[in-house]
Amino acid sequence: MAFPQIRSPQPANDHGDRSIVSWLMQVRLFQEISSEPGAIDHLAGLLSQLDFSAGTTLLAEGAEGAEAYFLLSGKVKVLKSMAGKEAFPVALLDAGNHPFFGEAALLQNDVRSATIRCESDCRCLVLKRADFDSFCQAHPQWALPIIRKIGCVILERLHLANNDIVLLYNALVNEVKG
Repeated sequence: MAFPQIRSPQPANDHGDRSIVSWLMQVRLFQEISSEPGAIDHLAGLLSQLDFSAGTTLLAEGAEGAEAYFLLSGKVKVLKSMAGKEAFPVALLDAGNHPFFGEAALLQNDVRSATIRCESDCRCLVLKRADFDSFCQAHPQWALPIIRKIGCVILERLHLANNDIVLLYNALVNEVKG
């Protein structure tokens, strides 16, 4: 799937851009290594910076992916397909909260569980799994805290999904009982 872009990918830390490193230190996945000398700088060198126009689909539910996205600026909507195949909005992510998505793809080829669509012009940092794998091999001491954090995020999202299923089941049972 080709993604419409405003400009070509550039390394995230082009020209020694300290603002990207500072921003990455605020991302939940990287907070545990933010005090490790050189860790965030090295990670920043693996990221590509991409700009996307409003309305662009970054991830398509059901498609395979091998990269994670970190929303540097703008807003994206998270959409889930319903039984009738219509898309239902489940979240709106704002760059001010340092959100990320597609992180499971850093561990294995991931079938995307939701569609992510730009609500405004957006700038993202993109980390490819192959680059993350190299990072993990070269720096296991930095990789372990990130992998643990990915696991925690996935478990939190699973718990939320389970709670939603129980809520929907109870609503259905109450509706059927009348």
